[in-house]
Amino acid sequence: MRIAIAKVIFSEPEILMLDEPTNHLDLVALIWLEQYVKNLDITVVIVSHARDFLNQVVDEIIEFQNQQLTYYRGDFETFEKTKNEKMKQQSRQRETQKAEIAHYQKFVDKFRFNAKRATLVQSRIKAIKRIDLVEEVLNDPTCIFMFPNPEKLSAPIMRLDEAKIGWSADKPLLRKVNINVDMETRIALVGPNGAGKSTIVKSITGQIEVIDGYRFIHNKLRVGVFTQHHMDMLDSRLSAVEQMMQMFPDETSEKIRMHLGSFGISGNLALRPMYLLSGGQKSRVSFAIITWDRPHILLLDEPTNHLDFDAINALIVALNNFEGGLVVVSHDQYFLSALCDRLYVVDGGTVTQFEGDIEDYRQYILHAL
Repeated sequence: MRIAIAKVIFSEPEILMLDEPTNHLDLVALIWLEQYVKNLDITVVIVSHARDFLNQVVDEIIEFQNQQLTYYRGDFETFEKTKNEKMKQQSRQRETQKAEIAHYQKFVDKFRFNAKRATLVQSRIKAIKRIDLVEEVLNDPTCIFMFPNPEKLSAPIMRLDEAKIGWSADKPLLRKVNINVDMETRIALVGPNGAGKSTIVKSITGQIEVIDGYRFIHNKLRVGVFTQHHMDMLDSRLSAVEQMMQMFPDETSEKIRMHLGSFGISGNLALRPMYLLSGGQKSRVSFAIITWDRPHILLLDEPTNHLDFDAINALIVALNNFEGGLVVVSHDQYFLSALCDRLYVVDGGTVTQFEGDIEDYRQYILHAL
């Protein structure tokens, strides 16, 4: 992504068009891109679901929904407030119209067969027809995530003490790693791409050995891991139901469909082959798979990629209600600030707990640029 952006910048365009430019960028690169775009004196058109990025760089928003384009002026926060207020007004207007229709209809029903009131009845019928009922504000039924809660495990569940992690003793990837994970944990892992964030995730799951130091993993611990790799491993020929039936052959299709429904994959959507599903829908299938056995800890690597704004908000609500531990690798500042209370920076072969929240870390990066 960095190379692609660099090529576009080097061409010195008069109009810059960016399609999901923050995907696969680490936080340092993302904040640099924010500052670069803000200082450009040209027209910039951006397609993105990164709220904080949009909030920093745009002053107009065009929303595409229900095959319509709606224009808003201002940053993302202004757009969101304006849209929410517009939806509230629309709902109130619809309720007023429905009450008015009900009032007229009551008169029509009462005097329909009264010859003396025939003219009045006809006027009420015409009044009903003249009311152009505004469109109902509907919640998207697919915007749902419901993570099954695990049974409690006594602490400690997983911990790394002064751990040296890697494939060989002479070339460790990380040194002196100290992380404690329990069922109340809400940890964010940030740092440059390639610094070792995924290495920590693999160490927690036991995929990478601890060369030196200490690692403890509870013998009853179940871990759910979400990565882009898991999405890529889905069989494109199978439906979500078939995929899970293949993975869990002893389960009934009814139980599997109910579980998929907890992640917004229901009805005919659960029966479509994977190649017909969007990236966000495939993400939901992956979430359903990794939570089938009710994990005690969720390890999520860039979980908001492919999700739209409403889906990200739904995911945040569900994860805040999840009664297990959470370790998140993400560059989405809004997502991290809504979920995580501990921030670890992975850089230079070490892992350091950052004293502050994600906004403090953002300011730290800005001062370093």
